[in-house]
Amino acid sequence: MNRWIRLACLAVLAGVLATPAVAQGYPTRPIRIVHGFTAGGPVDAIARLIAAGLSERLGQQAFVEGKPGAGGTLGAQAVARSDPDGYTLFLMASGHATSPGLYKSLPYDAVDDFTMISMVASSPFAIMTLPKPPYASLQDLVQRARAEPGKIDFATGGVGSGMHLVALLLQSRAGIQMNHVPYKGGNTPMLALLSGEVPVLFSSVAGMVPQVESGKIRMLAVTSRARYRQVPDVPTVAETLLPEFDALAWYALAAPRNLPAPLLARLSETTQAILQRPDVVDKIRAQGAEVWSTAPGAAQAFLGSEVARWTKVIRDEKITAPE
Repeated sequence: MNRWIRLACLAVLAGVLATPAVAQGYPTRPIRIVHGFTAGGPVDAIARLIAAGLSERLGQQAFVEGKPGAGGTLGAQAVARSDPDGYTLFLMASGHATSPGLYKSLPYDAVDDFTMISMVASSPFAIMTLPKPPYASLQDLVQRARAEPGKIDFATGGVGSGMHLVALLLQSRAGIQMNHVPYKGGNTPMLALLSGEVPVLFSSVAGMVPQVESGKIRMLAVTSRARYRQVPDVPTVAETLLPEFDALAWYALAAPRNLPAPLLARLSETTQAILQRPDVVDKIRAQGAEVWSTAPGAAQAFLGSEVARWTKVIRDEKITAPE
């Protein structure tokens, strides 16, 4: 019996000693970064930036694989079912946190089935109108909405989109009701605003700064807690109307659950180094976002809080996933 106990102890010790050794030798083959969207969009662009940095720093090719469909859940499912060996990573977008509320069931747990490596970038949403009366400020809009419940139209990129959920959160907190006019993504909502088809637009900041600078669009407020550096003169919702209001579009790097600690440490350290590079900072800003680098634990806690927050908003408002 003692012989078997000794063998078992030796096996456990060998496993403990082997784990750091595996991390030191990692990687020995290409690394795949999965996301749930089509090529050419901001998620894909940021994933490719991270892939290029990993390739350079780890000495193995890192490549990007998009798995579009079902609101990004196909990509999440592929990662959740992968081995936690550091060779399949996930460029997670903020829609990941809304999926548990939007879909009746998911083939993965949006928090527990993922090991967060680091947040990568974030950008606020914005409330916009045309540069003419009657809305010169967010307070003007809210005052009119309170006087005329349900009569002010606002456009977004679709039911259940991040901009739609932010609009619902703002209305709930401000005690107002407006009428949602959903459009397909791309430039369609902005064109609807510019043509006067709708008076108010909730959108991400990305791509809107040139329209604001040219005077074609008035940005009433941004939804981040702090002012956004690309439009520093635009106030926040928090400073003008609702203290502590903070809602962001964000991106993060993750892996399947149970990623060994030495591999997590290696990938976290490498990601932090990539995000400190001035050229990477500039390219992320070109996507309308700002670098957001965190420790793994902070990213994991943030993901949990985001899933809880948006699940409550979606269920309170009885929103369902678009068909």
